[in-house]
Amino acid sequence: MKIYKLFINSVINNKFSHTFNLKAFMMKYLLIFLFLFFSFSKIDAQSSQEKKESPQIITKLKAGKKALFGNKSIHFINVVEDSRCPTGVSCVWAGQAKVIIGIYENDILVEEKEYIISASGINPIKPQELLQSDKKTIFGYNLSPYPANGQKIDPSSYYLELLVK
Repeated sequence: MKIYKLFINSVINNKFSHTFNLKAFMMKYLLIFLFLFFSFSKIDAQSSQEKKESPQIITKLKAGKKALFGNKSIHFINVVEDSRCPTGVSCVWAGQAKVIIGIYENDILVEEKEYIISASGINPIKPQELLQSDKKTIFGYNLSPYPANGQKIDPSSYYLELLVK
């Protein structure tokens, strides 16, 4: 009974007020720690999901050559136009490049396409599908080399970059 009275008197006289403040201090930092812990856990979980996506393979197809994908193939016929603004020059319009590609199935021409590539290349978020084979989908990605100020590009040195998924 004496202990109970001593406790009641000390609470009334605020002798344990420092203990309450310590608890409030500890609770505040515990909440901050838990918030940060779960925040970083979610970021780590998101980054691990991104790592699990299938790898993107970029393959280069030289002008005049074919790339085989099972019984289908893409033939990079030629560059019709390359009006992309050269590096080192200020242009009003960024320009574009136009290429002709042939789609073959069992070495028989199925379709010939004119493919337009902007100066910034293909939009990697939504690239244009060129060919669908049994196990792979082929997208156009970019045309290289990019024009430079005062340098003429030999037509045989062009290559089409293809994204294989």
